[in-house]
Amino acid sequence: MQDREPNEDSPSERSRADAATSAAYLRHAGAGLQFALTFLGLGLVGWWVDQQLGSEPWLLIAGIVLGAAGGMYSLASRLDALPRSRSGDSTRPRK
Repeated sequence: MQDREPNEDSPSERSRADAATSAAYLRHAGAGLQFALTFLGLGLVGWWVDQQLGSEPWLLIAGIVLGAAGGMYSLASRLDALPRSRSGDSTRPRK
């Protein structure tokens, strides 16, 4: 029998690469959508509460700031930008 190496341009290899690329696009699009909805959602809640209490624009500003902070944290953690602590791992460089 002859050993065959898989062809990198075979249809199955291309479809796997396309699926991985699509998954990455969807992951990033979902993260961006989550960021935008968090930002806008808390801003709208702040605006609505301001309308009810007559404290314009302070709760709107607080909602926008909280939405931005929460959205950034969510975006960073979802895209694995935040360092994860491992047991026994040190984040400081060794000397």
